[in-house]
Amino acid sequence: MNQSNDAIRQANRRALPKFLLIMFCAALVGGTFGYCAASFGLEGVAGALGRAGEFFSLSVAPWLLLGCAVAQPLAVLPPYRSAKKMLTQWDGEDEDVPARAERTLSAATLACNVFMLAAMFLMGASYAAPLLTSEEPSLLGLLGVPVFFIVTMVECLLFQQWVVDLTKRLNPEKTASVYDLKFQKKWYDSCDEAEKLLIGQCAYKAFLAMSKVCGALWLIFTLSALFLGTGLLPILAVCLIWGTGQITYSYWNIRLDRPGTELL
Repeated sequence: MNQSNDAIRQANRRALPKFLLIMFCAALVGGTFGYCAASFGLEGVAGALGRAGEFFSLSVAPWLLLGCAVAQPLAVLPPYRSAKKMLTQWDGEDEDVPARAERTLSAATLACNVFMLAAMFLMGASYAAPLLTSEEPSLLGLLGVPVFFIVTMVECLLFQQWVVDLTKRLNPEKTASVYDLKFQKKWYDSCDEAEKLLIGQCAYKAFLAMSKVCGALWLIFTLSALFLGTGLLPILAVCLIWGTGQITYSYWNIRLDRPGTELL
C-alpha cells in the first residue's frame, strides 16, 4: 500500500508543474484579452461579426446548401463504386480485398456524415438572420433552402442504405435495415467481439474529442458573452452536449460495473 501511495504521489508531482504552467498561460491570455477589451472596446468587433453573420445567412448559406446537394454524389459515389468493384471482382481468396472494401465504404460513410451535418448547419443558418432582423427572407430562402435541404438529406439516406447493403454482402450475419428505428442496436448486436472492440475504441476517441472541443467552445462562448454580448444560449447548448456525454458515460460505467451485469 505504501509503495502504491508513493507511486501515486510521484505521478502527481511529475504532472503538476505542467498543469500549473498551462493554467498560468491560460490566465495570462485571458487577462490580456480582458484588459484589451476593457481598454479598446469591442463594440465595433461585435457589430462587424453581426453584419458578417447576417450576410452569411442571407447570401452565402443558401448557395452552400445547394452546393451540398450537388457535391455529395460527387464525393460519395466514387468510393462506393470502387468498393463495389472490388467485391464484384473478388475471387474469395485474397483476404485483403474485403478489408480494403470496408475501409473504402467507411470513407463514403464519413462523407455522408459530413454533408449531413453541413446541411443541418446551413439550414439553420439560412433562417437565422431573417428571424433576428427586420429583413424579409428572399425567395431562395423561402423555397430553395427547404428543397436543397431535403434533397441533401434524401441523398444521404440513400447512400447510407447502399453502403449498408454492400456491407451486408460482406457480412451475411448482419441483417438490419438502415430504415429500422433500432438499426444501430441491431447492427451492434450482430457484430463479433473484434468489431465491438473496434467500436469501443472509436467511441472512446470520439468521447475524448468531444470533451476537448466542448471545453474549448465553453471558454470561447463565455468570453464572447462577456465581451461581445452573445448571450447565454451558446454556453447552455455546449454545456448540455458536454453534460450529456459526461453523465451518460458515468451512468453506464456505474451500471455495467456491477457484479453479474452482462456487457452490451
